Amino acid sequence: MNIQLLKSSIIFFFFFSLFLGEGWEGTSYAQSSVSFDAGQAFTTYKFVSSQGTNETDLTRNISGCFSLGFQNAWDNGLFIRINAGMRKAGASLIYNEMNVNWNVQYADANVGLGYIIKRWRFKPYLSASPYFGYMLRAYQTIGQDTYDIMKNKSMQTTDYGVLFTPGFKIAVSNYFAFYAEYKYIFGLQNLENSSGQKSYNRGFSVNLGVSFTFIKYNYVTSKKVSK
Repeated sequence: MNIQLLKSSIIFFFFFSLFLGEGWEGTSYAQSSVSFDAGQAFTTYKFVSSQGTNETDLTRNISGCFSLGFQNAWDNGLFIRINAGMRKAGASLIYNEMNVNWNVQYADANVGLGYIIKRWRFKPYLSASPYFGYMLRAYQTIGQDTYDIMKNKSMQTTDYGVLFTPGFKIAVSNYFAFYAEYKYIFGLQNLENSSGQKSYNRGFSVNLGVSFTFIKYNYVTSKKVSK
């Protein structure tokens, strides 16, 4: 998967969401909401050496993350979500009896589709979202020495991949809800600038958030008949 395919996926999700509200006869409703969440991220890398072997001794870094979001949902349970926020990435390794640590911070954005079951106040959901991240700062620490990764240009400054997000909302009212979600990070960008080596962001976060519904409206659509 390359960056062009990721862009195409985002465009597809956007226009598919527009299609959901058109072309069918009947009365329905849509609601829009804004959200904020924060949580703990547990990150690592999938690393493949130039010999083709996988590094299995990496341990996860634990750090914070947060995001602001917008969501538009339809009465059939489908929704589109757009999020932007900050997250950290990285991993740790013991090499030659020295601690090696990568500490990276990204600003990222994602857009995706999901489905929510809205029969009760407890509303489980699932979504998938292509994401794009840009490196803001990054450091590698080997023992007592710290190196600026961006200055050394030893890693790509961009990252892209897919977020898989199961979660649930607890509706306090028609206009306010708490939610919790698990975000699995599946990076598709090779972060290495070194020839032959490959590394990809992997990890997950557990987030808690609040959402506010600010538009809830009925609309009538009519099925388009070709002449």
